[in-house]
Amino acid sequence: MKIVESEQPPPTAGPAVVAGAGLRGEFKHLRTPISNGAFAAKLAVCALLIAAGAALALYPAGWSRTVGVLLLGCMFAHAAELQHQALHSLGFRNRRANMVAGIALGVPMLISFAAYRATHLRHHRDLGTPENREFFDYGDQYGADGTRSRWRTVLVWTIRFTMLHFYRLFLENAGRALLGRDYPDESAATSRRIRRDHYVILAVLLVLTVLSVLVREPVVLWVWVLPLLLVAGPVHAAIELPEHFRCETLNQDPFANTRTIRSNRFMMWFTNGNNFHVEHHLMPNLPIERLPDLHAEVRPRLKYFHTSYLSFFTKLVRGR
Repeated sequence: MKIVESEQPPPTAGPAVVAGAGLRGEFKHLRTPISNGAFAAKLAVCALLIAAGAALALYPAGWSRTVGVLLLGCMFAHAAELQHQALHSLGFRNRRANMVAGIALGVPMLISFAAYRATHLRHHRDLGTPENREFFDYGDQYGADGTRSRWRTVLVWTIRFTMLHFYRLFLENAGRALLGRDYPDESAATSRRIRRDHYVILAVLLVLTVLSVLVREPVVLWVWVLPLLLVAGPVHAAIELPEHFRCETLNQDPFANTRTIRSNRFMMWFTNGNNFHVEHHLMPNLPIERLPDLHAEVRPRLKYFHTSYLSFFTKLVRGR
């Protein structure tokens, strides 16, 4: 299936990287101060919707539990997109505030803020080179393996949308944290921060488990486990999939290795601007709120572009 549509540079910057740096200079007029209030409002809306989802999930009626689990799962995935803003230090102007918000936002989906930040910033540096790695492991990350049987294809997509690789990695990293070990390819300082994040996640899990036992109600199941496994994982995988899938990921030009999806206002909010992914890779330090403005200026240059997520997935399923 082939889809064809109308922060740092790697250690050895080639012509494409130099060109990208030139583009960032061309659009530097779009840079504006980070708005603490805007990000605080996003966090408040996310928190309120999570609280509403928890209330619905715990109400003993089938329709209520179903709606609650769906809402919680979607908000867990949305929180991961807000965490992405915080790890780029684009949420609050204060670095510690970004860290605290980022740690909290990662808890629902078992995401270590420190591990995600370290890996993701390397992804920005290495995209377009063989050294590129993503934090979220879906197996066949970019759809490069096109020669497989029908059953192999079903297996690969099942693994991708259930995020089994990621949950396995979480368990391994949590085990390292409990044993006090450092993490491969990370400094001692980063390893300490990764262990801290896993302690926080495990502590929340323990509290909810104890609460479930005390009230004799599977609280942890309804407000965390089911929303995570049944909804948040597949939704997050669907958000992340289009970013570089079957783009030219060994080309250092962001217009060649990344995809943008314009979409509608709801999806722009839900993905927290992550749909403007070419624009984000062009200017990783541009405030999220300015990505639509950058999109308006670079739209004619986009190589991999869709007007909606529905359009992307429809063409993907149809093999075009």
